[in-house]
Order: sequence, then C-alpha cells, then structure tokens
Amino acid sequence: MRLHSLSLTNIRSYTKADLTFPKGNILLWGDVGSGKTTILLSIEFALFGILRGELSAASLLRHGTTEGVVELQFSVDGETHTITRTLKRDNKSVKQGAGKLDDQPLTPVELRAHILDILGYPEELLTKGKADVYRYTVYTPQEEMKRILLDSPQLRLETL
Repeated sequence: MRLHSLSLTNIRSYTKADLTFPKGNILLWGDVGSGKTTILLSIEFALFGILRGELSAASLLRHGTTEGVVELQFSVDGETHTITRTLKRDNKSVKQGAGKLDDQPLTPVELRAHILDILGYPEELLTKGKADVYRYTVYTPQEEMKRILLDSPQLRLETL
C-alpha cells in the first residue's frame, strides 16, 4: 500500500490540514504534541473506522466542534482509492457517520469490509471484537507501543 494524501478537518488538534506523502519510506518526527499520533490515528480511522475499546470517535473529533472529516487517498497494486469518513457530535455523544469509498456512499461496516478486501486482510477481522490491526500494519502510534511494552510477556509475544 502506498499513501498519497491525507486531509483532516476538525480532527484532534487540527482544524484543517492537507498532507501529501512522498514515495518511499515516511518518517514522522516532531515535538511532543505536534500531531504525529493524530496523523497515524487518522490513517487508522480512515482505513478501519472506529474500533471499540481501541479508537473512540470522541477521542478523534476536535473539542468544541460538531463535525469532523478524514479523507485518505492511497493505492494498492497500482489501483488508487479515496476513503472519506466522518464524525458527528450530537447532544450526548460522538458517532461515526457514513463514509465513501471512491465516491460510493457506504455504511461504516460496509466501508471497513471493502478496505479489508482491498488490503488483503483476513475476513475475520471484520467481526472480531478485539482489533488486531497492529499485527498487519507497519506503524505503531506511541501510545500503542507503550501499551505493548507494558503488557505481560505472553501478551507482548502474541501481539508482536
């Protein structure tokens, strides 16, 4: 998979950001609080949606806003795709809204199923209660690595 671009609106510390990724390896670096983890979480959200117990909608939507959008353009095997996912705040909570894959409106579950298929991930990830995303991706946000390192030796071994 090659990432091409990421657009964020009202996601964590970003009110509006448009990033273009170069070909090759990508290194995110910066001071603590500069938005590196937000970029990784946004990519994860675009690809897989909200993951219960792992990635909450409320933790992504910028405080004080009612709507947020993440758009990711990527390619796999020479085929380019654009994913758009939304977040909406109502009186009680923040929820994931409908999304789009290549301008085709889809529910969050349908979108996740299509992305897992495009990426060649195992089908059982669609219905698994626990997210095993980090077993199949190259990046690991700082908070996730800390959790892995502090887990029991058996859980570390299973994760890695």
